[in-house]
Amino acid sequence: MNVKTLGSRSARENWRGMLDEACSGVTDIVITRHGKPITAMIRYEDYLALQDELRRLRVLRSEVLRTLLASETLLRREWNTAEEDEAWANL
Repeated sequence: MNVKTLGSRSARENWRGMLDEACSGVTDIVITRHGKPITAMIRYEDYLALQDELRRLRVLRSEVLRTLLASETLLRREWNTAEEDEAWANL
């Protein structure tokens, strides 16, 4: 499988050719913005075949994000109560 990488400006300027390449199933297209990959273009049949795995990955990503946000809130908490100082002293 070939992978072709294009910047977003080049992708806009070459949309038709890029679409034809992705539809061929021979080349996947990665589009970058400011040098960083932001999206991929693949044949629709391949996309359909990946739906279950995409759903699983997206659920996992949202669970990880929720965990990180909950942890951040906990870590920003003020930890200087007398009870906590006593607990730390006994460690």
